[in-house]
Amino acid sequence: IAQALGVREAGGKGIVEELKEHMRQAHRSPTLLILDNLEQVLSAAPLVADLLEASPVAKTLVTSRSLLRLYGEYEFGVPPLSLPDLERLPDADTLAQNPAVSLFLQRARALKPDFALTADNMQAVAKICAHLDGLPLAIELAAARIKLLSPATLLARLESRLQWLTG
Repeated sequence: IAQALGVREAGGKGIVEELKEHMRQAHRSPTLLILDNLEQVLSAAPLVADLLEASPVAKTLVTSRSLLRLYGEYEFGVPPLSLPDLERLPDADTLAQNPAVSLFLQRARALKPDFALTADNMQAVAKICAHLDGLPLAIELAAARIKLLSPATLLARLESRLQWLTG
């Protein structure tokens, strides 16, 4: 946070005190702190609370798998995406419109721009999304493997479910 705001230790004060002072000084203009994956450093939640307290116009947008348990916190859960009917798969163009498949395609194309949903791979892609219960994070992690693995190979490796995706 200090680096993003250009705050440095000075005058014998610690970095936390410098950050709070910066936030107090910046109270005239609204500040939005965007903190991603804060569950990795949940111990920073009290610092976030202190920074928000130092500046009444500051706001935070936090992504986390865990609540921070701060005053004024709002939780917006990310529900599973709807899945295609595996018994009656539509054509590739229609399947690409399904929310889970669409996310998979977006993330796969970000790494492999020539990736396309075809008659050969559409069943595997749909099954991957279903196997991952439409969970957006799991779908993104799976799609990130598409640069190295075909959808059929990826589906075969998903037998160990989410464990494999965390490496």
